[in-house]
Order: sequence, then structure tokens, then C-alpha cells
Amino acid sequence: MIKGVNRRIVEITSTEHDYFEKAVLYVKTDKSGLPAEKITEEAREYLGRIIPVRRKNTLSLTAKLLIACVGIMTLILASCLIIFL
Repeated sequence: MIKGVNRRIVEITSTEHDYFEKAVLYVKTDKSGLPAEKITEEAREYLGRIIPVRRKNTLSLTAKLLIACVGIMTLILASCLIIFL
């Protein structure tokens, strides 16, 4: 069934999300008279709440492993110094 209803939509193409490239929001009929800038601003704010921006992990896995190895080696060295001195 096809409805012949005119609807105002907002299409956000820069979602900055790994899985979603675009979001389409249908504007409520009673809010369709608002300026396009206001509706777009509200759409971006809404998307920001439902699709939080992921923060990039600053340390790579290699860096984390290197830090862990240095920590373990420090503990071993400290233990050897305590035992043999």
C-alpha cells in the first residue's frame, strides 16, 4: 500500500560512525514549519544522543604489551635484587 502523504525529512550523511553511513529522520507534522537550520540542529543533537561518538584508543595493542613487559621485567629485577642482596 502506498500512502500519498507529503512528509518533510532530514537526511544526515556524515554520521561519523563505523556501521552507519546515513540517517533519515522524518519530521513531525506539527514541527515541519520550523526553519531547516533548527530542524537540522535538532537532528544532529538527537543523533549525538543515540549514536555516541567513539573515542579512539590512544594506545595501540603493541604499546600496551610493551608497557606490560617493562612492568613485569621491573618486578623481576626488583625481586632478584631483594633475594640476592
